[in-house]
Amino acid sequence: MSDEVQPDPIRNRIQEILFERPPTRQRVIGGVALVAVTAVLVVLTQTGSPGDRVDAIPFVTVPPTSISEPADVLVHVAGAVANPGLYKMAAVDRVADLIEAAGGPLPVAVPDMLNLAAPLTDGSRVWVPSESDMDDPMPQEPMQAGDSKVDVNRATLSQLEQLPGVGPSLAASIVEYRTRSGPFASVDDLLSVPGIGPAKLAGFRDRVTL
Repeated sequence: MSDEVQPDPIRNRIQEILFERPPTRQRVIGGVALVAVTAVLVVLTQTGSPGDRVDAIPFVTVPPTSISEPADVLVHVAGAVANPGLYKMAAVDRVADLIEAAGGPLPVAVPDMLNLAAPLTDGSRVWVPSESDMDDPMPQEPMQAGDSKVDVNRATLSQLEQLPGVGPSLAASIVEYRTRSGPFASVDDLLSVPGIGPAKLAGFRDRVTL
């Protein structure tokens, strides 16, 4: 095989366009385009076909967006509603939605005592008070002689104030809590009332009953 270098037709064409003919605008543009095509051909020759070099192309991986429906919550509604009981509600629902699902409030209900915009919490209980609850929730029966205990589920404000360390403000908090959440199931439930801690409860534990 001869070692003579064969003329490069593409290179000769570039030189002819750029240097040997008058540099008209059309020829200059054509020469630039031809240079660009030549550069692409050189790159493809060195790197292979685009299909063989896909892994060399930088790209950004965008993780798929996962949109899931909110989980349901199980809530107990009681008090002055048409159909008290357990209800499965969407996690985005509010207290007002729960009352509506329970058939709506009874005519004697006082729903404005509740925060109707409050979100629902799984396993919670919503008590819808009535007018009688507001006046005197479960009036206390007369205490027997020698019985000094106060029924925290029935006591009035003045009766609660008889407990050691319980003033008007704390007595009102006890009534408000039981109106909102229902009767206390145990004496220890009083710890859920704002203002009552273990030391406060210990001061009148032996003076209260359910």
